[in-house]
Amino acid sequence: MHIQFMIEDRSSAVLIDLLMEKLQGTFPAFTWNIKSFRGIGGFTKKNTIKETKTGKLLNDLATYLSAFDKQLQGIAAAVFIIVDNDTRETAGFRRELEQVAQNRHVSIDHVFCIAVEEVEAWLLGDRDAVEQAYPSAKSSVLNTYIQDGVCGTWELLADAVYQGGSRKLKKDCPTYMEIGERKAIWAKNIGTYMQLNKNKSPSFQYFIGELTKRL
Repeated sequence: MHIQFMIEDRSSAVLIDLLMEKLQGTFPAFTWNIKSFRGIGGFTKKNTIKETKTGKLLNDLATYLSAFDKQLQGIAAAVFIIVDNDTRETAGFRRELEQVAQNRHVSIDHVFCIAVEEVEAWLLGDRDAVEQAYPSAKSSVLNTYIQDGVCGTWELLADAVYQGGSRKLKKDCPTYMEIGERKAIWAKNIGTYMQLNKNKSPSFQYFIGELTKRL
C-alpha cells in the first residue's frame, strides 16, 4: 500500500512523518510520500497558469490531483489531502474540495482530512504529549482550550509552551516562515510523544480512522 500526502505546510509534514513511523510494524508493509506546499492559498477562479502554479495547496490542488491520479493507477494507493479549515465552515469546505476532484474526474482513492481549526488542534488533542514535550507548559492556558474549537489554535499553543506566549513569539518571529519553523518544532517535539488512539481531536480521529482503513 502506498499513501500519497498533500499537506499545506512543513510543520504538518513533520507531524505526518512521525505518525506514519508510529504505524510501521502495526500494519503490513506500506510506503508513503509527502508533498508539502507553501501555505493553503485559495481556490482558483479562471485556472490560469498564474493561479495554478503558486506552490499553494488549494491553488494547485486540481493539477496535483490529476497528476497523482495518473501516476498511481494500477497500484494499491490512496491520496490524503490534509488542510486546515481555519474559519471556514467545515462541511461546506469539504464539498468545495470534493468538487475539485469531481471536476477533474479523479478516480484514485482520495480522502480530504480537515484539521479543525488548525493542525495544532491535533497536537492539543493529546495533552499528555504536550506536557511530556513541554513540562513547563501552562496548565491555565491548556485548561481553556475547547477541542477543535475556532479560537486561534496555534496562538493558544504558543501561549502554553512558548516563553512569553504568542505575543512574544510574533515579535521574535515576525515572518510567516519563522513562525512556520517554530510550528515545525512543536510538531516534532509533541508528535514524538503522541498516542494515536488517545487523541481527543475528532478531526484527528477521522484522519487516523480513514488512514488505518486503507493500511
